[in-house]
Amino acid sequence: MKLYKAIVWAGMCAASLSSCDSWLDVQPSDEIREEYLFETGNGYRTALNGIYRKMSTADLYGLNLSWGLIDAWGQVYDLAYASDENTGKGMKQISTFNFKQSDLTPTTDAMWAAAWNVVANCNELVQQTEKADTTLFVDGRTERDMIHAEALALRAFVQFDLLRMYAPAPVTNPGERTFIPYVDVYPAYVNNRRTVSYCLEHILNDLTKAQEMLYRVDVETDRNFRVLNRLQTILAGEDRFVGSRGYRMNYYAVTAELARAYLYAGNTDQAYIEAKKIIDVQSEERYFSFTSSYNITSNGNTKMYDDILFTLYNNDVVDLDNNINYGSEGRPEYDRYYLCWNANKVNEVFGEEKESDYRYLYWLDQQYNGFRITKYHKQPDNSTNGKWGNPMIPMLRMSEVYYIAAEAIYDTNPAEALNYLKTVKSGRGVRSFDTSTVLSKSQLMEEIVKDFQRELSGEGQVLFLFKRLNRSLIRYNGGSYADRDEILPSEDVYVLPLPDSELSL
Repeated sequence: MKLYKAIVWAGMCAASLSSCDSWLDVQPSDEIREEYLFETGNGYRTALNGIYRKMSTADLYGLNLSWGLIDAWGQVYDLAYASDENTGKGMKQISTFNFKQSDLTPTTDAMWAAAWNVVANCNELVQQTEKADTTLFVDGRTERDMIHAEALALRAFVQFDLLRMYAPAPVTNPGERTFIPYVDVYPAYVNNRRTVSYCLEHILNDLTKAQEMLYRVDVETDRNFRVLNRLQTILAGEDRFVGSRGYRMNYYAVTAELARAYLYAGNTDQAYIEAKKIIDVQSEERYFSFTSSYNITSNGNTKMYDDILFTLYNNDVVDLDNNINYGSEGRPEYDRYYLCWNANKVNEVFGEEKESDYRYLYWLDQQYNGFRITKYHKQPDNSTNGKWGNPMIPMLRMSEVYYIAAEAIYDTNPAEALNYLKTVKSGRGVRSFDTSTVLSKSQLMEEIVKDFQRELSGEGQVLFLFKRLNRSLIRYNGGSYADRDEILPSEDVYVLPLPDSELSL
């Protein structure tokens, strides 16, 4: 693998900034020599905040790995009415699995490079914090451990997504074939490709180490994780960097990512254990409850962010949505372009529940040719929740934790599993779900797959659900009356080829 050097980000001094925008909106500057950057605690803060900033760009989770390229690949959208310019070109090519087409490869090459750049930065930060004196940090060992753990978790988070894109799912038994490396040192000059099982083992190990450290940081300190504290309050002075934990890989986010990774690996017992840790806290503390209809309709919380465990932050995401989904407003109706759900897909996925489901009511906007996606549509800045929700890029939700627990526990406790699914549906306005109609694991999975698509479309997870289960993707293409095409699972469909620059090495 080519060496992607770490870019150290300058321009942030978290303790001295006064607004949420300036706190998170780091801009890249000239490289700083690492021996100077890591002389002070603020240097470590700058490096970590820069990693989050890099992850939130359009090359990664600001677009491609959330509501853009990855969802087009997962057949989330009917792209018949998407633009043929810029972003739309690549989305259309990846949706038809033309992975080497020239309209797509510059985007996937940039995505690959940006992801490994983040990994390199994480690895350097991990190594620097391991040897750093605790007296450098305002909050001593707690702050050092927090930075160390978040860097560990983020390198695992990004490499887990790379594995899910560039290698087959474990359920297909890829065996001893090798696909991508797992990089945990900086600088890394030679990185051999590894098996899926090797990468998963290291991902789980890094997440477990991070979880242990963050338990001391976030749980033993009795930190309040209610939505007001983790997402809506920006503290003053030195407390700012260690506050607003919803924008960071906190203990609960790492635990949810562990549950997600264990389930992908096929270890349902451990996936349930990790998911249950968060469910038990939610039962006692009510940290991650679902958004009420009042807060959606009256306060501008259309992103329904109350149950988000971890979100990235980028003010540009609403502008990207405006360009992609509203850039042709004012043209004749037939000439509009946008990302949409096909009407037949809406009927199949929502069924009779759509009239009460908040996700149908507030995330889909019926147009002449389909249902435009509105999850990232800008809300008025003067709305109570809109100013907080507009820049959010959801990465982990409590709803997914319930899905994981439901799937993992069904074989031993069907009633508990069905209650978890009912909890999500009820939290999104569907209170008529009759659990007695679900009589088997296969029926449960059909319900989860449908609800998962309602919930996590636009968040980069639908493709990975179908891939993990080795299910056929379903494509609607051509407007409201399109046929339903079944795309059988295979590596040609589910494995993105490495960039040409990597294959030549």
